[in-house]
Amino acid sequence: MNFKKKLLLAGFLTATASSAAFAAFYPSHYIERYYYSDAAKKKEVGSLTQFCSGSTYYTGKVTPYFHELTIPCRRGGGDL
Repeated sequence: MNFKKKLLLAGFLTATASSAAFAAFYPSHYIERYYYSDAAKKKEVGSLTQFCSGSTYYTGKVTPYFHELTIPCRRGGGDL
């Protein structure tokens, strides 16, 4: 394999690895999750919001009882 082919292969592998790292960092969905004190889901005790940018905001308490809203993230501008 000559130098030019090795250089092209190295560039391709670097681009592939960078794309995978980018995709792994940013979530595929915007998520709003509301946590409740019990299975009846009448008293909200906490919430989570995960933005398409990867930022996450928590407030209150996390429990196994929750309602979740998900919206797919749009790539290429206009993300939530």
